[in-house]
This record gives sequence, structure tokens and C-alpha cells, in this order.
Amino acid sequence: MKKAFIIFSAIIFSFQCTHKKDTMKTETKSKPEINPILTDWDTPFGTAPFDKIKSEDYLPAIESGMKEHDLEIKNIVNNKDKPTFSNTIIAFETSGKLLKRASLLFDAVESANTNDVLKATSKKIRPELSSHYDKIKMNKKLFERIDKIYKQKDKLGLSSEDKKLLEETYKIFIRSGINLADKKQERLKKINKRLSELSQQFGDNLLEETNNFELHVTNKNDLGEMPDNFIEAAAIESKKRGHKTGWSFTLQRPSIYPFLDYSTNRNLREKIYKGYTNRANNGNKFDNKKVLEEMVTLRIEKAHILGYDTYSDFILSDNMAQTPDKVYKLLMKVWKPALKTAKYDRELLVKMMKEDGISDKFRASDWRYYVRQIRSKKYSFNEDQTRPYFEVNAVRNGAFTLANKLFGLTFKERKDIAIWHKDQEVFEVLDDTGKHVGIIYMDFFARPSKKGGAWMNELRMQSNIDKFITPIVTNNFNFPAPTKNNPSLLSFSQAQTVFHEFGHGLHGLLSNVKYASLSGTNVPRDFVEFPSQVIENWMSEPQVLKLYAKHYKTGEVIPSEMVKKMNAANGFDVGFRTVEYLAASFLDMDWHSLYEAPKEKTIEFENSSMKKIGLIDEIIPRYRSTYFAHIFSGGYSAGYYSYLWSEILDADAFEAFKETGDVLNPEVAKRYKKLISSGGTKSGMELYKEFRGREPKIEALLKRKGFKY
Repeated sequence: MKKAFIIFSAIIFSFQCTHKKDTMKTETKSKPEINPILTDWDTPFGTAPFDKIKSEDYLPAIESGMKEHDLEIKNIVNNKDKPTFSNTIIAFETSGKLLKRASLLFDAVESANTNDVLKATSKKIRPELSSHYDKIKMNKKLFERIDKIYKQKDKLGLSSEDKKLLEETYKIFIRSGINLADKKQERLKKINKRLSELSQQFGDNLLEETNNFELHVTNKNDLGEMPDNFIEAAAIESKKRGHKTGWSFTLQRPSIYPFLDYSTNRNLREKIYKGYTNRANNGNKFDNKKVLEEMVTLRIEKAHILGYDTYSDFILSDNMAQTPDKVYKLLMKVWKPALKTAKYDRELLVKMMKEDGISDKFRASDWRYYVRQIRSKKYSFNEDQTRPYFEVNAVRNGAFTLANKLFGLTFKERKDIAIWHKDQEVFEVLDDTGKHVGIIYMDFFARPSKKGGAWMNELRMQSNIDKFITPIVTNNFNFPAPTKNNPSLLSFSQAQTVFHEFGHGLHGLLSNVKYASLSGTNVPRDFVEFPSQVIENWMSEPQVLKLYAKHYKTGEVIPSEMVKKMNAANGFDVGFRTVEYLAASFLDMDWHSLYEAPKEKTIEFENSSMKKIGLIDEIIPRYRSTYFAHIFSGGYSAGYYSYLWSEILDADAFEAFKETGDVLNPEVAKRYKKLISSGGTKSGMELYKEFRGREPKIEALLKRKGFKY
């Protein structure tokens, strides 16, 4: 942070009275309790003192931050000097530092290591934050100052980045309803507050449903050829849940996926599969159907108030895609060959199941099991043979090595920086001259207190107004933890996830702009996944695999023949992976392209949506509505398509490296670094064309997927 604020929370003195005989009375003061979030931090690189911060500290810190932010906004509004870029736009940009600090810390910790106190804090503070920011963004006097500057933007001699900041600041107010009549503004505030409450409830329900499920297995034969590390982890989970024997499987991906891959018991596979696919859809107090139906209805009303036909129209008007029609056309262009390929693959799986002597109808819960069989028999590939080469620390080091080869970065572990969970690791990032670049926290393992999936947070955004403020980022995953007898060994796709999230981390770490709100990942939703997805391309390149994919016991580099088999086998089932993703993208767009609230209830609407695109029974959307956290408790509403949009960019961008004959080409890497270090200072397409010399083409993506037409 450019400047730390020292604000003391209410200091409460306790007095203890002691009577000596019946005459003497003494009074003892307790030490004042100071909230560590609100103090100056005498820590390495200004990192948070997580060892001193208690869960109870976040609520008063955020509340103090809101009060201070209100005063700062009041000072801008009441400034008697005429509005200037400095006293209004930069003043607005730099306001709320304490609130941003506390909120970023809270968001990171609450998502990765929640507890009852943090959950209660989140339920209380989310609606308050929504109201706080609405009050600012609908402050007419503040907007009058901004508007006066905006109308003179071409006469002020602003730099391109200054002008971009002005435009984005102006846009924030317009898109927040500053020009609406008072009555509509008040209604919009209520909608935003309620949406914040519902979003929190959706996520809480999903976490409860995920944690509450258990499949307890007592017959080891039902585990099939499951590797020892998964069996050991299931035995540990069983004891945690109070069983003396057996193996317990949960809906956390490191648990359910191995079971679906290996269990020979079809009925048990079906049971855990239904447990996963019916999360928050069980008619109990954690059911999300009414929650999301209200959210969809409120989002439609919000869009109409702001002058848009649908919520997707509103969201996409600020993205690269621009319109729902463009998104649907893109999805359909890939959908047809992907579905055709998935149907072809399904026939191979059905045939193999029949060869096992099973004449029953092929189920969705059979898919993963027979994909593993196909890869083993058709491609002579067994993923268990590759896992020892993808030990979690080796994969992490592989990502670090790639960053060194491309950008000259090195990573130094820091044991002197406080963490919020014992599983975390912290690394200082240095450039090729040894200069400090930033800090990255890595948190690899699944636990009940962590939300599902993988993600990146920014604890501090890069900026350079008065001096250069370095970034602090986190990477979070849900991998199987090491056990007493086995390290954490990753699948190929899990290793890809490390590189993916690390790509987000690099987007934040390499930022080199003036303003925090334009730095790092502060870019349109359908551009933000591009830097993360392009990094995935390198991890399976033979040239890069040799740098990190080494057997955790012997140190042997992964054999080239095994790499060929792995890449060939991973090419199988690309139809399924693309179809389940696209189905979720269509579902997202359908929910948010409604002009009025649907007459159908959640499941009926979802079924109609999938029937419309011809989704086959054996595949469901990657996320069904009741656990589609990306769009109902995350920031991807009307934006889940962005992974595909970014995939077109990343495939085309990686071709720029391949065309040189060197996937680590330093000149192309230099151009690419300039692209991602620019944050949101220019439009995504403008930045991409500067890098590539043209707009992206879809051919590289279709070629990479190898669809069967």
C-alpha cells in the first residue's frame, strides 16, 4: 500500500475490583485491544500479519473502512476547488484504501479457510458493502464533478492511461444507474442488496451440501484398482467421520473423481454421482432452487431498470463479446463438432461396457470409469503411471521454471511471512536482476473450510501513482493432501490447473501500470481467462515437461514414450469435456437472456435449455443450476462462455510461439509479457492485436481439439 492508515477500534478497558479485607480497593486496566488489520504493518513487503489477525477482526475492520471511505468521498464532493483530474478522478481512485485492504484480506480468507465467525461476518457485511458502494456510485454531486471532467477529456492533455481511467470511472457510475430517477435508484439499491444476500446464501448452501455427503464403503473389492494414495486418504476420511473401518468418499473432487474412475461397483458409482449432481437440489434447508429463481428474477428487473432487455445484454455490453447473439453464435460454432465427437466416443464406451458383460443402459456415472478403460486398452496409457511424475511440489516448481524461462522470474520461499493456514506456502518473486516483483501465496489441498474449485485472489494490487506498489496474489486449489505414506500426486488435468491459476497469478504479478483499478486482472470478464489458459499450453510440451516432470522417488524425467501416450490418451474424451463445458455456458446464457421471469421452475427450465441444444442423456452440464457457483455466487453471470472466448485467444497466441519453432521464443515472450503487464489500460482486442498483429482466429482451437466432423 502507498500509505497505511492507523485507526484504532473502540478501546475497552476492563476493571477488576479486588477487596483487601474490607478497606482496600484496587483497579487494574487491561491492555487496549488493537485490531491488527487497522494498524501499520511492520512486516516483509507489507504482507498481512495473519498470525495476529483473528476471525473477529474482519467485521470491525471493514466497518471502519466504510466509515473512512465515506469521509474521503465527502471530502471530494465538498472540495470548493473546480473539479480536476487530480482532485476528483485520482482522489476517487485512491479513496477507500483501508476498506480495500480489509475486504481483500477477508475475501481471500473466507473463501479458503472459513469458519462460523467468518460465515456470520460474510452474511452481515456483504449487503452492507453493496449498500455502501451503491451510495457512492449513485452520489449525484460526486458524479457532477466526474461528468464535468469527462466532458473535457479531449482537452485536458491526458495520457492514454489517464484517459482510460477517466472513461472507466465514468462508466462505473453510468452502469450503476446514476442517471436514473430517485425512485428507480432506490429500487436498484434494494435489488443489489438482496442479490448480495442471495449470492452469499447460494454459496453457503453449496458448501454445506458438499461437506454433508458421505459414501462409506466397507468392501475393498468395490474400490477396484484404485491407487494406494486414494485408498489411504479415504481410510483417513472414514476415521475422521467416526468409522472404525472402511473408506469414506466425499463430494470433494479429489475424493469423488477417483471413485468414479476406479470403483467396479456401478450402483455405488451411481450413488455418489447423484449425490454430486443433486447438490442443493434435495428439498432441504440447503436447497438452492428458490434462491437462484429469485436471483434470476431480480437480475431481469435490474436490467430493465438500467435500460437493457436482458441481464446478458447488460453484462455483455461491457465485454469483448458485446452481445448475446455473438456469444450464442460462438458457442454453437464449437457445439456441433464437439457434440458429434462426444457421441462417437459414447459408442466406444458403450461397446466396452457390453464387453464387460453389462447389457444395462449406459449411465452418465459410467463415463469416467470407461474412459479410463479406453485409455488403458486403446492407448496403452494408465494415468497412475504418470502421477508419480506430477508430485504437487514438482508441478509447482515446473510453473516457476516456466516463468523463469519466459520472463526471467525466480521464486524464493519465505518462511518469515505469516500465513492463514498451515498448508500455505509463500514465495517472493524476483526479476532477472534480483529486484523484488511481488509475493505469491500457494494453497494446494482440499479441506471442508475451503470452497470448491481453484482460483486466484489479489491481496494487494499493483499501482504506481506516487511510488511503485508491488502486487500480492494467492493461488488456491483443492488437491488431495499428502498422507503419512504417500505424497500428493496429481493427475494431468490437476497439473494443468496449477499452470492455469499460476497464469492468473502472473497476470497480477507482472502488472506494470499506474492505477490499481486498471492493473493485473482488472480486465473484461471474457479477457481475464486468456492469460491463465495460454500458460496451460506449455505444461505438456515435451521441452517443458523435461524441466519438471520427474519421478518423485527416482528423479527420472518422464519418458518421452510415456508423454506421447499421455498426450494421445488425453486427446480422447475431448468431446465430453467440451460438451459439458458448453452445456453449462448455454445454461448460463439462457438463464440470463430472459426478458421476463420464467414460468418453468429450475429443473424444468434447465431440462428445456439442454433439450434445445440436443444434449445427450449421458452428459450433463459441467455445473447444474443449483450448484453453478460461477454464475450465482461468483462473478461469471452471463460470462461462463468467457473460457471458450479466451481459449480461442490462447490457442491462437500459442501458435505465435510455435510458428517460430521455439515454444520458449524470447522475442515472442517479451511481446506477450507486455500484453499481460498492461492490465486493463487498453481494450482486450487492442492489446491482443498489438501482440499478434491481427485479431485471433478460431482455426487454431479447432485444430488443437481435433474434433471428428
